[in-house]
Amino acid sequence: MRYARLIALIGCCAMLAGSWSGAKSLEASKPAGSWYFAVSGDSRDCGDLIMPKIASSLAAKRKQVPLKFYWHLGDFRALYRFDCDMAKRMDPPKKCALESKTDELKPTAEYLQAAWPDFIEHQVKPFEQAGIPVYLGIGNHETINRSRDEFRFAFRKWLTQPAITAQRKTDAKKKIPSQDSDTYFHFVLKGVDFIYLDNSTIYNIDPVTKKPDPGFSADQLKWLDAILKADEADKSVKAVIVGMHAALPESFSRSHAMDKTCESFCNGKRAYGMLERVRARGKQLLVLASHSHYVEPNAYDTPELKGHVLPGWIIGTAGAEQYRLEIKYGYLLVEVKPDGTLSPSFQQVNRDSIPLVPGEGGTQLTHYCFDKNKRLPDPNEKHVTGKECTCDRN
Repeated sequence: MRYARLIALIGCCAMLAGSWSGAKSLEASKPAGSWYFAVSGDSRDCGDLIMPKIASSLAAKRKQVPLKFYWHLGDFRALYRFDCDMAKRMDPPKKCALESKTDELKPTAEYLQAAWPDFIEHQVKPFEQAGIPVYLGIGNHETINRSRDEFRFAFRKWLTQPAITAQRKTDAKKKIPSQDSDTYFHFVLKGVDFIYLDNSTIYNIDPVTKKPDPGFSADQLKWLDAILKADEADKSVKAVIVGMHAALPESFSRSHAMDKTCESFCNGKRAYGMLERVRARGKQLLVLASHSHYVEPNAYDTPELKGHVLPGWIIGTAGAEQYRLEIKYGYLLVEVKPDGTLSPSFQQVNRDSIPLVPGEGGTQLTHYCFDKNKRLPDPNEKHVTGKECTCDRN
């Protein structure tokens, strides 16, 4: 009996030692000085279910690695109709967008008033409760039944965070102008310049010129050029990471990106050329977008961009209806190594990922989001090509 107890004790200690050793080896596998951030976009439709799962996943990872923040690339709520999560919360039997052909999901004044507070309460708050800072970018759905000024007012807290405000002051000393609460912004963190570009109105018609919206305004492109030239001249900046809602032209998602019109195509190509220049000067680069509701790791590896491919991901996986047969929700976890090298990896969340939503409404919402929330886009969606557009690259 004593011998058996001794063997059991030795086995138990061995298991504990193995577990401790495994934890230590995990720590040892991380390069000294590496740190992380997470990013995804498009959390309309099912974001109230998916975003808390992303926050929970990141809270667990934060106990193992230095995670600095989560970055949302826009489209918080649908705004042109009810989001499924809000509809199910109000009335569990209510059908969601892909289940209904009627106008029962037409947005009401009550819905529009509640949509952004709902996003803050159910999608942003879980991150903040976990101590994870959140940066927010504007998407095209933020300008449906709403304006940029309304967006600036509603999300001023996030558009004027200390890192962004401090960066504006630093830029002002370099004579790079910007405005408080601008929807395009940047901040430098530990040798990495994080830049958010606003192309949220590519579907709009300019009320003054009556021409299609250019995606990036002339002022924004001038600002971007100045920011990137400052980065090129600054040896302490080792990497540049650019986020936006719709992908730049000629990407894998060209039918649902800045290729909408020649105006946005050409301004997108101007931005692309600036980023090529930065990379040619030896800076690490990563270009991030959402808008298309799937994950695509080689966003700019296309025939049109052969010889000019930039490293980029499309990561529209935070809850919106998916554009592929297999529904995948989650986020991109990016490791930033001491030399500025960037190592992205997709992290998926599933129906069983915590937290679970209780009650009949929660069960129906989970079933809909993980089994039905998908729609293949129209393969013939209108877009332009380089052959159709005469772009001044200067």
